[in-house]
Amino acid sequence: MKTQPVAQPFSPRSSQLEAHLVQRYRRWQSWDRFAYKHIKGARLVAILEETGGAARRGVEIGVGPGGVASVVSGSVGRLVGLDLSPDALVTASAHCAGLPVSLVRASGFVLPFATSSLDLVYCSQVLHLFTNATRFALMREVARVLRPDGRFVFDMKNRVAHPLQYLRASSRKRAIVYPTPVEVLTLLEASGFGEVHVFPGLLPRCRWIRMPNVALFRRLAHTRFYVARPAALRR
Repeated sequence: MKTQPVAQPFSPRSSQLEAHLVQRYRRWQSWDRFAYKHIKGARLVAILEETGGAARRGVEIGVGPGGVASVVSGSVGRLVGLDLSPDALVTASAHCAGLPVSLVRASGFVLPFATSSLDLVYCSQVLHLFTNATRFALMREVARVLRPDGRFVFDMKNRVAHPLQYLRASSRKRAIVYPTPVEVLTLLEASGFGEVHVFPGLLPRCRWIRMPNVALFRRLAHTRFYVARPAALRR
């Protein structure tokens, strides 16, 4: 496993998020750091198997401490994990030691990859940090680097599975953390994606990695996973 320095300058928008993301990582250190991430990674792998199988070259945006990457790396020939937090990358370097994972301090808004060069870009519990306008900017950048047959896989929090948090949140926080599926699908279409499939994430108090993709499970899951492919004609 290789750890590399900053590969690209941050965009103004993404650099303003750095302190916030670093602070979130430090808060995360206070609870079980890997058990949930490993199960989440296994669920993501199951979804990859259902939507085209292993990828030759993939990137995780917001790799954090490497919990998800350590599992997904077994389904990607060459995996690169990106993060803005130096502390997170240090932890990920230790956690992913011996695995085919390279780590780079870089921004998801300025991906250090050529256009149409990646088979897979994924992120877990990242896009709920941003407004729709910022999500759109990141989606556009992902669409740029994906091959025509590539996949963008990410999850969004499900308000039904977080009723108290949703009811207590301000209207602004609700818009950021709990966008509706229609909003997410509209953003994907506007940013250059065509075919999109939605899958349930992990179910409450359940460690099922594989499950039927049915409406009930999508409604009850902690998060919903979106698997998006670039449109035939990019905008």
